[in-house]
Amino acid sequence: MARRTARRLMNGLVAVAMTVGVAAACSPAGPGEDPGGDPTRVQTASGALQGVADGDVVRFRGVPYAQPPVGELRWAPPVPVTPWSAVRAADRSGPPCAQSAPPPAGPQVEEDCLHLDVTVPARPAAVPRPVMVWLHGGGFSTGAGSDHDPRRLAAQGDVVVVTVDFRLGTFGYLALPGMIDPGSYGLQDQQAALAWVRRNAAAFGGDPANITLFGQSGGAVAVCGQLTSPAARGLFDKAILQSGSCGTTLAAGAAGPGSPAFGAFWRPMAHARRTGISVAENLGCTDPTTRLACLRGVPADRLLAQPTPVTAAATGDSTLPVDPRDALRSGRFADVPVLSGHTADEQRFIANLFALLGQPVTAAAYPELIATGFGEDADAVLGEYPLASYPDAASAWTAVHTDSGYVCPQLDTTAALATRGPVFGYEFADPTAPPTIPDPTGTTAGATHASELFYLFDQPGKPVRADGSVQMLTPVQRQVADTMIAAWTTFARTGAPPTGPGAWPAWHGLTSAVHVFTADPGRPTRADPAARHHCAFWAGLGR
Repeated sequence: MARRTARRLMNGLVAVAMTVGVAAACSPAGPGEDPGGDPTRVQTASGALQGVADGDVVRFRGVPYAQPPVGELRWAPPVPVTPWSAVRAADRSGPPCAQSAPPPAGPQVEEDCLHLDVTVPARPAAVPRPVMVWLHGGGFSTGAGSDHDPRRLAAQGDVVVVTVDFRLGTFGYLALPGMIDPGSYGLQDQQAALAWVRRNAAAFGGDPANITLFGQSGGAVAVCGQLTSPAARGLFDKAILQSGSCGTTLAAGAAGPGSPAFGAFWRPMAHARRTGISVAENLGCTDPTTRLACLRGVPADRLLAQPTPVTAAATGDSTLPVDPRDALRSGRFADVPVLSGHTADEQRFIANLFALLGQPVTAAAYPELIATGFGEDADAVLGEYPLASYPDAASAWTAVHTDSGYVCPQLDTTAALATRGPVFGYEFADPTAPPTIPDPTGTTAGATHASELFYLFDQPGKPVRADGSVQMLTPVQRQVADTMIAAWTTFARTGAPPTGPGAWPAWHGLTSAVHVFTADPGRPTRADPAARHHCAFWAGLGR
């Protein structure tokens, strides 16, 4: 059972390892109230919604923000949603967007998926609340907004939280000649959702002039892309990047046994079109004059089964005129406050995956795994990360890929963003954090990739122990979670983390300290992550 679960997890994680209209607004005294005073009913620019009261929050689920991207709208820019006249039930989340490896027990995925969920504190507000728009992770390939329940963020932080679904994989990033602005439809969907939120924030008691775009892993990579996209200017006012940046990369083997290298989440348009042509040929659409029409007629399940991966956004169109990494270097990005950070042991969850698949990272396997990932640089990497410096081979392997693929690229992005505006760095380093993939050896997994999400969101049925039981946060972990929620929502409200004892330092270059979240919420610490994660070494290798 564990091996089958691990294989499913690997399939889903292989790409991870990433005119404002005014709606009929409520009175500031009550979130989302219609003129009749019912907080579960709102009038948006698209039509009336009937949400549900759920304890300390009110939820509006499955709200369409664009027309279904099917038929002639498959591989087309998102089209504004058609308004509805009757009151629309908003009591369940929409289906996850079509993806090749949905959660084994999850809901049915569909192409008709451009929906969002809005979670609002139930208590009245004296003034409009900040709005936080969440982009889920999954490496541009998997995941859903409904994977994350923002109840605690909304209720404790007194903010409106919007979770979004957007096109993924082949449906979101295919590029072919004849398409309009191809290869970035997932990012365009996110922009359409942000525009919808800007238009309708007031209807939910939110402040349309105070929108924070935040995401984790692939969602954070997308946030970084939006920071560099001219088409996203003015759609959000602050940004949070969690374990994902414009430079996030994965070496060969970093996403699991036999996984290919994933150099970046961005591809030149010519490269993206070559990939698109390969997809078309796989599916028998070989005539250039009819290729796009032919592909639009292919059933979704056949598109999902085709073997050519489409997991990167194309650059060279109006969405991303240049590679976001180049945009950062040249200063072409939005000047907004940014919160940017990583976890201390990002890749431990993949080391656990190796073990679950019966291929643990051992001292004997370590040199070969490093050679697979780093080729001619392998000897240098082994010299910088000798086994003698770590408690075991899995920890050494974790450090190599944590530093090269996540932390150092994150710090490069953070430093570039700090040249234009206020930027605040953090490291999540609670070694007791629940693992995203259980460690079959029973040892502590450390602060692995996505483990900080358990502190910000509720995730039904997670985290899971190695024996399959659900693991709850301990009282101390809940204190850390409360501290993090206060930090995230204070940043959304003011553009800076909380002040007072333990206040975060602003970023001032690669040697700047970042705020560290540890297992002791009463003792905030600072650290120089560039030194601790060997970033000078990786820069010397050109990685």
